[in-house]
Amino acid sequence: MNWNEAEPSQWVNDVSVRNINHIHILTWQWPRNIQYVYIAKVIEQEADIERSERPLKLYTREEYKANAGYQDSMSSIGKIVYKVYPAIRKEGQMIILDQQNQLNEVSAKTQKGRIFYSITYKNNWFSQQKTVRIKVRTEISLPKETLSYVKKTGSSPLNIEDGSVYSFVHDFNQGLTLLPDIQINKQDYIGLFFTNGKKDGEHYELIPE
Repeated sequence: MNWNEAEPSQWVNDVSVRNINHIHILTWQWPRNIQYVYIAKVIEQEADIERSERPLKLYTREEYKANAGYQDSMSSIGKIVYKVYPAIRKEGQMIILDQQNQLNEVSAKTQKGRIFYSITYKNNWFSQQKTVRIKVRTEISLPKETLSYVKKTGSSPLNIEDGSVYSFVHDFNQGLTLLPDIQINKQDYIGLFFTNGKKDGEHYELIPE
């Protein structure tokens, strides 16, 4: 990428963001002589990445008009910083203009990612065991360490410490995940919980279906 210093007349101003149905909608004030911008999105965990290594998305004034702003799906959790760089085309090449201020950036905090789940049991005839099926449906991808299931004899577990704890083998992709059937004794019950309730509860919401 080619970079240059932005003049005051080329500055992007008044960047704002609003959240509608888990989509961030960015709007800003375009400089009169600018037809292109590059948009950088930095999540909290990537704050130390150098500017030159951050992914940038080219966006035109025409696209902005057609979409009434810039829309970005919320595929991550935590704090997000968007920075809108003005750009010009010169001699067939795009040049990104850097502003030495924060007028072209805005911060947003994502909503909690919702995790829907169901646990069903099926008794096996002539057997002391029953089959457990767990379904998990997530709005965003989920690291496997986020969830654990707990097995308890006699009644359903009330929390992560109320029984034997088991981890999951694979991460959860966005959408529906049907986990492999589990065989347990007929007197046992399963519960699904955050592995680290306090930490994970800040970012996700666990909802039974």
